[in-house]
Amino acid sequence: MVPAVAPVRLRAASRLVVLVALVVLMAVAALPAPAQAQHTSPILVGRSVPDRGYDADENGGFGLLDDALDWEEPVRSAREQFQEGNMLSTFVSGTTAGIRTDGKATIPRGAPERVRALLSHLNRIVGKRYAWGGGHAKLADKGYDCSGAVSYGLIRAGLLAYSMVSGRFARWGEPGGGRWVTIYANKRHVYMEVAGLRLDTSAVGDQPARTGVRWRPVIGQRNGFTVRHLAGL
Repeated sequence: MVPAVAPVRLRAASRLVVLVALVVLMAVAALPAPAQAQHTSPILVGRSVPDRGYDADENGGFGLLDDALDWEEPVRSAREQFQEGNMLSTFVSGTTAGIRTDGKATIPRGAPERVRALLSHLNRIVGKRYAWGGGHAKLADKGYDCSGAVSYGLIRAGLLAYSMVSGRFARWGEPGGGRWVTIYANKRHVYMEVAGLRLDTSAVGDQPARTGVRWRPVIGQRNGFTVRHLAGL
């Protein structure tokens, strides 16, 4: 009679296969779970620009661009940001903004949405005092220098990622004037014209000559200033 060797060997092999499978399954189970994707809102993080320096505007102040700006501003659509600031705004027909008796700008319905958002957000800081370096170390500040004020509006409207000094604005964007927004800058000062108004900390061409962040009459390009604009605006 032939011994039943083959069945015994088969059973042993089967047990070995099962054992190996169990070991593999236990090893896989012991592996750390893959990291879950973090679904957070995108942010704009301000950083110092390569040619950081000082602003010296006509109020005699120097605004130091901070070496480490750590803003975290949620990126929202122009419509969302406009709705946030429109409680300070008065809407008018046409394409040209005006100045209310309280110094705020009126918002022309015929202007593009990004321009209306820019006007609306700048209304938030109109009337703030001139402050050396204001608007650079933090976005919401008690006062602003020239480039801090311009940067504030552009950042809030989603058109700029971080605060810049005036010399940087002289090379930012596209050359020449824009249809809706034009920036005039040199290494000492910057101002911006938006839909027929000028946002400026300098009182040049404005009567009465009031200091601080204000909407003022347009004056166009002054001697020594470079003219820039945002593409499409």
